[in-house]
Amino acid sequence: MRVMILLTAFLIVGIVLSACGQQQDNQTNTDNTANDDKAEEVNGDQNNSNGNQKDPKTDRPGGIVAGKLETSLKVSEKHAYFQIKNQTERVQKLVISGKTAYNYIIADSEGNTVFEKSKSQPQHEPKKPITLKQAEEVEYKLPIPENLEPGTYSITAILHTQPVLKAKTSFTIE
Repeated sequence: MRVMILLTAFLIVGIVLSACGQQQDNQTNTDNTANDDKAEEVNGDQNNSNGNQKDPKTDRPGGIVAGKLETSLKVSEKHAYFQIKNQTERVQKLVISGKTAYNYIIADSEGNTVFEKSKSQPQHEPKKPITLKQAEEVEYKLPIPENLEPGTYSITAILHTQPVLKAKTSFTIE
C-alpha cells in the first residue's frame, strides 16, 4: 500500500513538472517571436504612404502595444514633424549613437536627393539618452526648404539611436 502511494506521488510530481516545462518552452517561443517582430519593425520601413503606422497583426490605431517604438512623419506647409512614441510597457532610453542626432532627406519623384540636413551634437557635449515613459513621445520639427519646385517629394527622417528609428512619407508642393 505504501509503495502504491509513493508511486502515485511520483507520478503526480512528474506530470506537474512536465507541464511546467512545457509552459516555459511556450513562453520562450512567444518571447523570441516578439523580439523578432520588434527587430524587423524597427529596422524596416514602418510607415505607409501618408506617414501613419498601423500594426499589421491587429490593425488598430493607438494604445500601448508591447515591444514597439512607433514613428510617424507628417508634413504641413513649411515643416515636417518627426515623432517617436513609446508604445511599450516600460520606459525606453534611446542613446544617440554618433555625433549626428538625426537627419532628414528630401528626394524628388525620381528618387534624386534635393535636400539633406543633419542636426549634429557638439563633440564636447555628453550623449544624453532620450528617456520616454510609457505612451510618451518626442517630436522633431524639420523645416521644409522654401525653394522646392512644384512637384511630389518624399521625405525620410532618421534618428541615430540604437536601434535606428526611421519614418518616411511623401508630400506635394503646388
